[in-house]
Amino acid sequence: MSTIRIGVIGDLHTHWDEQDVAHFDRSDYDLLLFTGDLGGGSRDSSLRVARNLSRLRKPTLVMPGNNDTGDIGELAAELAHRGAIRQLSAVRRGDADLGASTAPPAVNLCGYSSHPLGQGPTAITLITGRPHSMGGAQLSFGDHMQSAWGIDSLESSTRRLIELVDRAATRELIFLSHNGPTGLGDAPADMWGCDFKPGGGDWGDPDLAAAIEHAIGQGRRVLAVIGGHMHLRTKCGNERPWQVERRGVLYVNAARVPRIFVAADDVQRHHVAVTITPEAVEIAEMLVAQSVGQSIVSSSVVMRRVDIP
Repeated sequence: MSTIRIGVIGDLHTHWDEQDVAHFDRSDYDLLLFTGDLGGGSRDSSLRVARNLSRLRKPTLVMPGNNDTGDIGELAAELAHRGAIRQLSAVRRGDADLGASTAPPAVNLCGYSSHPLGQGPTAITLITGRPHSMGGAQLSFGDHMQSAWGIDSLESSTRRLIELVDRAATRELIFLSHNGPTGLGDAPADMWGCDFKPGGGDWGDPDLAAAIEHAIGQGRRVLAVIGGHMHLRTKCGNERPWQVERRGVLYVNAARVPRIFVAADDVQRHHVAVTITPEAVEIAEMLVAQSVGQSIVSSSVVMRRVDIP
């Protein structure tokens, strides 16, 4: 595989429906990544969105956000629900091999995990970071993180992420997390700056930043760091940058909220496209328009390319 195409869908906050499922299943993406916050802050809304997400047939990883802590077991079950129905239908039709192991669902929750992508000159490792982050210098949802993920502090989270870096089989890495790392600014309109406290502050994840620095220090090539959480439209009405480049690393904040919105003459649906070749990484903000007759077209709004040395 000489090119890897990844679709990144930012914080949903209930803005996801059957039209999105149809579009992404028809797309040429090899993998879909969701940055989290599926529902509107309630357990039931997250479960409803997860049930719809489970209809996807594309390989998909969902990073749980801070709004997705209600019941991680139920959330995983909802994502696997559609896959289980497909397996049952195949058995009833006589299409399934009853002696074969059950195929994993296309859509899975992720966190503190490693995923090999591509092969040959485009072989990379995707490392997924800390789920449920609310940002800042404290571990969010400590009791839940301990019971669900075995994490009791930011220090233990940092160690887990560094272990994933050290075990990666490729030099090239990509990170996915709900929130972004520290180190990209402390002004309210910076990429992961705090816009809800006087004076702002860097609201990124220090454990993620430490893992990235460790990777670079070990000679790894970090191609991209993908997150969401801090909405691109700040509480003061300013616009954050959705992408920046530092030391050859592309940082992407995909949390354009709401991701489905009414434009001048149509309804637009937002996501980010990441294209990886042996020569470069390209990212583009994409808008999918629902035109007359229910046809779907995609347009690149902004593109950025970083060459791979």
